[in-house]
Amino acid sequence: MAAEGEELSNQRIILKDYVVGFPTEEHMVLTLSTVRSKVPEGSTALIVKNLYLSCDPYMRGRMSRPLHKSYTEAFVPGAVITGYGVAKVVDSGHPDFKAGDLVWGLTGWEEYTLITAPEGLTKIKYTDVPLSYYTGILGMPGCTAYVGFHEISSPKKGETVYVSAASGAVGQLVGQFAKLMGCYVVGSAGSKEKVDLLKNKFGFDDAFNYKEEQDLNAALKRCFADGIDIYFENVGGRMLDAVLLNMRVHGRIAVCGLISQYNLTQQEGIHNLFCVVTKRIRMQGFIFADHKHLYPEFLEFAIQHIREGKIVYVEDVVEGIEKAPSALIGLFAGRNVGKQVVVVARDLSYGTPSDILCLQLVKESLSDPNNYLTNSWNFDNTSEGSICKFYGVDCWHPNENKVLNLRLSNTGLTGNFPAGLENCTSLTGLDLSSNNLSGPIPANISRRIPFVTTLDLSFNNFSGVIPANLSKCVYLNVLNLQHNRLNGQIPVELGLLDRLTQFNVADNMLSGPIPSFQNKFSAASYVNNPGLCGDPLSECTAPAKKSRIGVIVGSAIGGVVLTVLIVGVIMFFFLRRVPIKKKEKDVEENKWAKSIKGPRESRLQCSRLQYRK
Repeated sequence: MAAEGEELSNQRIILKDYVVGFPTEEHMVLTLSTVRSKVPEGSTALIVKNLYLSCDPYMRGRMSRPLHKSYTEAFVPGAVITGYGVAKVVDSGHPDFKAGDLVWGLTGWEEYTLITAPEGLTKIKYTDVPLSYYTGILGMPGCTAYVGFHEISSPKKGETVYVSAASGAVGQLVGQFAKLMGCYVVGSAGSKEKVDLLKNKFGFDDAFNYKEEQDLNAALKRCFADGIDIYFENVGGRMLDAVLLNMRVHGRIAVCGLISQYNLTQQEGIHNLFCVVTKRIRMQGFIFADHKHLYPEFLEFAIQHIREGKIVYVEDVVEGIEKAPSALIGLFAGRNVGKQVVVVARDLSYGTPSDILCLQLVKESLSDPNNYLTNSWNFDNTSEGSICKFYGVDCWHPNENKVLNLRLSNTGLTGNFPAGLENCTSLTGLDLSSNNLSGPIPANISRRIPFVTTLDLSFNNFSGVIPANLSKCVYLNVLNLQHNRLNGQIPVELGLLDRLTQFNVADNMLSGPIPSFQNKFSAASYVNNPGLCGDPLSECTAPAKKSRIGVIVGSAIGGVVLTVLIVGVIMFFFLRRVPIKKKEKDVEENKWAKSIKGPRESRLQCSRLQYRK
């Protein structure tokens, strides 16, 4: 039966013909077709609305005429281009999917796609991060980086790691994974901007612009005086040749891609391949599809480190499906900075309404005498990206209304702890320092800002106790409560915050012992709290041992004496109250005892006489 439902206009990107050499935008064309909003009756297919499309280097191979069987099928001239993307299910005939589900996986470069084999799609589990992340850090590129580094490269702490094409979707993550493990990491990229990104954004130990290096071998020797343990290969060609000369014995090379070779009509050879033998190098190619079973493990690893702020990700985003051909070609020319993403449509049901509500409630709950919020936070326009231009608001992505940080320091705000923050479901940073806020810190603060990594409430007038519930903000790296009116003890539960690297409660009215933290904090973090004691301040005073022993001994002696007196008094009154008749009766009834005593006394006397004789 034909599909029913509304007929939808559908823009598509079609491959005109197979590509030889360097691809151009003219190899692709934008066409217009239609699609039904319902799947055919009895079908297990899905109709999805595509939200984000991923531009990936491997797609170049699919644009060429297939000369041999490959791990992925070639595009068909005249048909829609396919690739990884994020989509929303419009209609489903499959029992595992329903309308409204968000998914990522292979889809068409078009507004709507009929997916006949939905088993290859993955439901999106976490929506508190940008959905576009599932084209990159939380999708195929992210898992590729994870598998290539952790599984293929077998890394060890302290090893040296080199990443080529390091600012791309995969390379930027490999470098950060290596740093998390404690490796020394160097990356290469093709511009000064990208090199700065590697060192200042992604935390690489060093980086260089390969286009400025006449001798790649010399550049690598400069960065790796003792050689390279792990090379994450994205480039190939003369870069791989230079790396082979600088690998250490028993080094490992994870071959993810060879982007320098994709557009050549004649492939370049490798001249230093014999180093694989002499240095006993393990060199292994791999693809994501062979390791997809590791995706759940990778997802939990990645989402945790994203929320903790230990992994960052850079996207290069273009708006509109008509920009897709240009974005893909720019990938091979090195124009992109970070992961190249094409926005087809944005799903406003995830993130946007709740984050807008969050900021509306924050504004309503605070007095703003200096008009920072009044003049900037205008909710008449709630289009995508609108709140990202508000004063003090950082978004995960400038074109998506999903709040990452609130920075409202030194704005003169008054009132209590702001309401509505639980609606900013992706909030990781909150800075309310140097204002006139008062009242208690909410006892359920972990439910309001569960993913916060930085919390700065310093230089306000917050009062009451520090809530023990703060210990459930498990991603906290920075907690600053300095210069408030907080009293009571520092909750011992805060010692469970094993990620805490900065902590300050100075200038309050706290008392009692300082809890034990995994990271040591200086005395400056605790000063001007007269009642606080313990490391790193002065020791907590305790009663002398002698006085405690005296109390214990005195109590014991007193107890014994009191017991003896009580027993004596009871016996005295008991004996005085025994009736005389009872005594006489006892005498008569106990004659048997006297009969026993008499002979015994006689026997004793006889014994004494015999002894005297």
